[in-house]
Amino acid sequence: VQEGGSPMSQSIAKKVIESFRVPKIEMLTPRQIEILELLATGKLYKEIAAELKPPITTNGLKQNINKIYKKLQVNNRTEAINKYFATR
Repeated sequence: VQEGGSPMSQSIAKKVIESFRVPKIEMLTPRQIEILELLATGKLYKEIAAELKPPITTNGLKQNINKIYKKLQVNNRTEAINKYFATR
């Protein structure tokens, strides 16, 4: 604290460190993993939406993709795909 740090108990510090160890991919649902794998093929959103079983709308797909990006803490398709394949 004297050196400008923030006070943190040992138990809180352990939780913070552990949160960084949990692979972000494990936070994805099976459907989100399916979408991410289809994104990796380079297909257009409308092609991916139609290929899913059951199919969804392009807007529904975009909503799912935004949730994937948020969970993975990325901003685009390339970052998401790289993070996914780095953990496999």
